[in-house]
Amino acid sequence: MNANLSFDPSIPVQEAESETDEIIYRISHDLRASVRALQELPSWITEDLEEAAITLPGATDRHLELIGSHASRLDLMLTGLLEYSRVGRMQAIASLKPANVLEDVIEDLGFGEEVRISREIDHGNVQIGSDDLQRIFSALILNAVRFHPEKSPQITITGGPISEKEWQFVVTDDGPGIPADKAEFVTRPMTKLVSRDVDPGAGMGLAILRKVAFTYGGNVHIGAPKSGTGTQVTVTLRVN
Repeated sequence: MNANLSFDPSIPVQEAESETDEIIYRISHDLRASVRALQELPSWITEDLEEAAITLPGATDRHLELIGSHASRLDLMLTGLLEYSRVGRMQAIASLKPANVLEDVIEDLGFGEEVRISREIDHGNVQIGSDDLQRIFSALILNAVRFHPEKSPQITITGGPISEKEWQFVVTDDGPGIPADKAEFVTRPMTKLVSRDVDPGAGMGLAILRKVAFTYGGNVHIGAPKSGTGTQVTVTLRVN
């Protein structure tokens, strides 16, 4: 069956996107309460059975574990969608120092010495949403750590103005890299290059990063560093 898709030109694109984000936010927010209950349900059942001195067959016990596992995955997806819906919204636009925000993000992430992060960020200010700037650095650092085979990446972060109205951040790591033909694919919401059994994440980090860049009139480019090993992500923003 063929369908003709149309849109109402009287509704601005930005307004339509804002309404979509609001819908995503409300659905994800409301669903999380039910999902959190599903996460707890297997342990409640197990406790009740123990009090009643009832022992479940091994297969049934495994099924309860699967309920909790899948509920946790769903919660990660909903959390990612919530974060995605908040980009460009629900925050103050302020004059911020990216160098200071990066230090705050690194401290909040709380990685040990095995994660080595060298940085060289211009000490100027940019006009940007306070949460969105944090999202940029969090997404880039977490992506480098989570997909490093030993969880001990060497990350280099540089950034500064490239024109009167644009800033650029370049983040490189020494991980496995992203194939060139998958560079656009991994920036889509809920997409991953590995199975959820290998990494349970929601596949939203780079999608959130791209949405932040687009929100501020910029773009994201994913490639390989000059060394040829790892990943290099370049984020350009119009922030002044």
